[in-house]
Amino acid sequence: MSHQLVHSEYKTQATKAKIYLLIDTLSSPANLGAIYRLADAFAVKEIFLNESLEEMMLSTRFKRTSRSSEKYVNTSLFNNLDDTLSELKKQTKKVIGIELTSESQAIHNFNFQATESYVLIFGHEQMGLSPEILSQLDTCLHINLFGQNSSINVAQSCGIALYEITRQLNV
Repeated sequence: MSHQLVHSEYKTQATKAKIYLLIDTLSSPANLGAIYRLADAFAVKEIFLNESLEEMMLSTRFKRTSRSSEKYVNTSLFNNLDDTLSELKKQTKKVIGIELTSESQAIHNFNFQATESYVLIFGHEQMGLSPEILSQLDTCLHINLFGQNSSINVAQSCGIALYEITRQLNV
């Protein structure tokens, strides 16, 4: 009979994916905490976090949701989105928005390459990605949905995107 593994029994695998996250704006400490927990689970290299969100990491809700994963995920704070995106592109990172747009393609149809580094940008819970961000993307991907709603929670989107990229690159 099987039993649930405890942390010390689980052996993690190395991933071929080189993924970074950029979070410009969020309103929920729980969503930010969940994103950090997912970033740790999928071995995200670094989170670029707007410095206006740093205070959110002090909240009890963030700490409860992140389960201390912020201790294991590299974080760089930024205050100028344009400069940060420009610098990431100079480092030859592919900047990808996760957003449903008139030109986005389904994430499962995108051909991720192990030789590339990807920066995933997730939008605000209510407004999504700003036109300013959309205009600076290398590409925009969406997650196919099958119900009546056209969007899902930002942290859920992050989890699905991270899973799809690592699934493709680690087969």
